[in-house]
Amino acid sequence: MDAKGAPLPTQPSPNPSRLASGSASAADAPKPMLAFHFLRALSRVHAGPARRRTRTISRAAYSSMARAAGPRRAWSRALLRQAQARRSATLASRRTAVLVRRRVAAGPAPPLALPRLTGRSSGSSGETSAARAALLPPPSPAPRQAGEPARSDALRRLVPGGAGMEYCSLLEETADYVRCLRAQVQLMQGLADLFSCQ
Repeated sequence: MDAKGAPLPTQPSPNPSRLASGSASAADAPKPMLAFHFLRALSRVHAGPARRRTRTISRAAYSSMARAAGPRRAWSRALLRQAQARRSATLASRRTAVLVRRRVAAGPAPPLALPRLTGRSSGSSGETSAARAALLPPPSPAPRQAGEPARSDALRRLVPGGAGMEYCSLLEETADYVRCLRAQVQLMQGLADLFSCQ
């Protein structure tokens, strides 16, 4: 209000994508789904050595954050691909261990026959593509454009799936990734506060 009591003209926001502080923000939207996915993933964490449990909780946090964000962002797709590749590798190692135990229990193996070449892969297409994706090196970083800061390379390493992005897309993905990380930290802090009071 000015000296006469008339309202002052409002200045345009320097960041028009930000919502007014009194209204619900975009960061609040995925919190219920984030909490649901994170609590479901935490319920699957079994007791074990502290180092393994810490790693499992960290992976559960990242995968629940990616599931809550959905496949609309490159960083969430990259995290979901990593989780799928880890699951495929775990299943493959378990199958191998079972086969080894069966062979040991059955006695000496019969002579090996050469496999027939049929043009089809031995596993299902989901397993083989996930295994191949885990073995492939990450995409090479996009070449820096003129006027792009040198720190963009560090940003590409920090944001999952950011290696092959151009700078503008990288900044958008980073903003969304940081927003979801902030929501994840608030959720975990709330859980820690809740369980420390009991």
